[in-house]
Amino acid sequence: MSRSNNILGLIFANTNEESVSQLTNKRTMASVPFGGKYRLIDFPLSNMSNAGINNVGIIASSHYFSLMDHVGNGNAWDLSKRKSGLTVLPPFSGKNFDNAIETIANLHGYIEHGTEEDVLLCHTNSVANIDYQKMYYQHKRTNADITFCYQYQDIMNNKNYPMVADIDDDMRIKKLQIRPQIIGECNLITGSMLIKKDLLMSIVRECISTNNTDYRRLFLNFDLEKYKVCGYEHKGYLKTICSMQDYYNISMDLMKFDVRAQLFNPERPIYTKVRDDRPSRYGFDCKVKGSLIAQGCIINGEVENCIISKGVYIGQKTKVKNCIIMQDSVIGDNATISNVIIDKDCNIAANQQLMGAPNYPVYIEKGSVIS
Repeated sequence: MSRSNNILGLIFANTNEESVSQLTNKRTMASVPFGGKYRLIDFPLSNMSNAGINNVGIIASSHYFSLMDHVGNGNAWDLSKRKSGLTVLPPFSGKNFDNAIETIANLHGYIEHGTEEDVLLCHTNSVANIDYQKMYYQHKRTNADITFCYQYQDIMNNKNYPMVADIDDDMRIKKLQIRPQIIGECNLITGSMLIKKDLLMSIVRECISTNNTDYRRLFLNFDLEKYKVCGYEHKGYLKTICSMQDYYNISMDLMKFDVRAQLFNPERPIYTKVRDDRPSRYGFDCKVKGSLIAQGCIINGEVENCIISKGVYIGQKTKVKNCIIMQDSVIGDNATISNVIIDKDCNIAANQQLMGAPNYPVYIEKGSVIS
């Protein structure tokens, strides 16, 4: 695969953290565990690497130590290069994508120093395997100034979807709306944007001069006739995490074969930091049904429709159903756990009962001890 060296990738690690504050109290959105062995950052990083982008900056404004430990020098994503590679950028004011303009202004030296002609901006609260190489080819073929990635979706609750677009048959965007009163089918902007670097910096300078740090609102008044703004349609699985319920539902989507096939396409793998662990061990009396279980676990009880991360211990006669259990947590004997999100390093004592509901999962904070 040819390397798309003319693209600088920028990933915002703290995207929309207030919507899942329980999960992001001590970590960035990018560091949130997903699927038993991944972090949310793995998706945009892998998508960029698969597209041949070899210069990626991760913008993190707070709680970024676990993120730095996870991404390291970028070797897992083939980004540990002598030139370019992966850079975790130091924090600036503003913790979410609404303040991207101010953040980019502070990073102008880093951005303008590179030789890349285009910049790809990405969120970390979306779960998708996007072919950015095809997006880049369309961007160049259409000679677009800006190309937004979008998906045609049927949305039921519009408050979580910040931007939708009207797109003509030539893929050109004719109208942009922020949080419109729409329930139903629309072209949802996914949070990925490919833009000419010179234009991006011009927009940033204009925003700073007018004290407008919300780049999305700038596009409401953007001259769509003067500049060519196009949409690239992603047709595979794509979901955005805007609440704890979203996180739970999207995680549980991994139980569906077609979702796993779309997200973990062998032609465009999703990479992650490798943790060497022993194989998982299953007790003689255990029962496991329809679950994803990472390595290094000890399963002695019953597990159904669950996502179990690395190093988790499930005690004897314990029943766990419809749960997400994160790394190195321990659940004692004879416990009953249903519809619960258990964060890392938790210890649930024997004989405990924790019961949530599919539309209201219970969350157990990282490092909690319940006895």
